[in-house]
Amino acid sequence: MEPSSDGAAASPYGSKWTRWVRPVVLALLLVAFDEQGVVAFLAGCFLALVYLPRSLFSKKFAACRRERLSRLGIYAAAVIAVFGLRVVTCRVARERADRIVAAVDAYKAARGSYPDRLDQLVPEFIPEIPAKARLTPMDRGFSYLSGPSGHVLWYVETPPFGRPTYTFERGKWGTID
Repeated sequence: MEPSSDGAAASPYGSKWTRWVRPVVLALLLVAFDEQGVVAFLAGCFLALVYLPRSLFSKKFAACRRERLSRLGIYAAAVIAVFGLRVVTCRVARERADRIVAAVDAYKAARGSYPDRLDQLVPEFIPEIPAKARLTPMDRGFSYLSGPSGHVLWYVETPPFGRPTYTFERGKWGTID
């Protein structure tokens, strides 16, 4: 690395301000749009298997080791945040689903039959049906099927699979796939 005009070593990543914008923006995009954690998993593998050893043991990058490790910390924090948010959103979805299940059971106890639609529960049994199951941009919310084969509540926990279902006649949770 060549010294800059003020005597500090120049960074191969750009100016002092812009070299931190890219990792922070990429980290925020990862957290905002990786619902399943697939990209975060791949990024975490790359960080652990390639970026970390290359930063620590390569003589070529010895001069900028601290900066590389700081950037690695930003990316690693984003990977951890994706999986942490995933746990939180799945817990929120289950709590919301449990409230709907309790409202449907209360409806059945009061009226003697299950509702045909979830909106029949509002406002007597539940203040509102949550628009989304999970706290993610792509979530489609809860689905309720009422028919001769039974009454089922389901939502997507892990797109495109991982759909928890609650069958009211059996009174238990299961999964479609």
